[in-house]
Amino acid sequence: MNSLHLKEQFTGLFHFDREALNLSKSTLGMAIVLVALILLSTIGAFGFTMAFGAVLAVAFDGGGPRRQRVAALIVFALAGALATLLGNSAGYSVWGSITVIFGVTLVCGLALALGPQVGKMAFFINLWMMITLSLAPVLYAPVNLALGFFCGSASVAAVLLLLVKTDQSADTTPADTALNWSLAPLWANLHLGSPIMHFALSRALVAAFLMWLGWQLSLAHPFWIAMTLLIVVVPDRQQAARTSWQRAIGTIIGVAIGAVVLALRPPEITLLLLWLLVILLMLAVQNVNYVLYASVLTLNLILFYQLLEADVLFNGVERLFTTLLGIVFALGNIALLEYLAQRSSAEPAPE
Repeated sequence: MNSLHLKEQFTGLFHFDREALNLSKSTLGMAIVLVALILLSTIGAFGFTMAFGAVLAVAFDGGGPRRQRVAALIVFALAGALATLLGNSAGYSVWGSITVIFGVTLVCGLALALGPQVGKMAFFINLWMMITLSLAPVLYAPVNLALGFFCGSASVAAVLLLLVKTDQSADTTPADTALNWSLAPLWANLHLGSPIMHFALSRALVAAFLMWLGWQLSLAHPFWIAMTLLIVVVPDRQQAARTSWQRAIGTIIGVAIGAVVLALRPPEITLLLLWLLVILLMLAVQNVNYVLYASVLTLNLILFYQLLEADVLFNGVERLFTTLLGIVFALGNIALLEYLAQRSSAEPAPE
């Protein structure tokens, strides 16, 4: 019986949902990457984040009445710009990066109390902050990056406000896509007995510790361990445990493929075209299978650092090491949340 259960779990890790293949999304994503590279080479950091701010705003938009969508996008633009400023500013500082990761991760975790749409916004902003922090060694321009993100996201709101016609007669926004503008649910979870507080605080503390650990290990990219934790640890603990195994397997496969490709020593123009092709594939298979997605994502990063003329062998090994280390801590975080949930359910309800 146990062997059958393990076989089903193993099969599930490699289940491919062919209907989830999304070529339109990958084409749009490729266009955005090309635009971002062109803007980076012409008008600098401002144009680079303006392109990505716009695409994240489009991905975040949950539909519904126009005024509510515009208001939500403006909040997203402001919060994303602030996260960009904090993340990129702290990229060179050990304690600055640790403090920013703890604070932003804690706030974004607590935001889940305000509903799924706010939780989606918080997840995007949390990961984007980590990306801007990781960009600091090669692209350090906190103010320009923050302004670019705000202008890119706000431009989506402006286009929506000026061009899109929607029915204003009734609020038909589904409950799971509407922003909750009341802070009452947040105040109700600001205590140590709240499952949302358990999730937010434990993840923030572990992410901050992993950032500190990355600096102490003198890693070239100390943020990679914490980024793995943020991606793996989600409110659904069963999904988190599953994702951790898929990400570990995918990372190993991606490093192996990257080592074979780079052993062939392709010319730089071939490497650039291959990197763009890998980006196209990565966006197309994002929801097909997470093992496949993690493999392509790892290969994408290895090729990217080769284009930056970095020590790719070192970065490939470092990527594997940091991902596996992050997954170990993620599983520990998941086990802690499971223990706290069982303890809370076992406690008698107050009379």
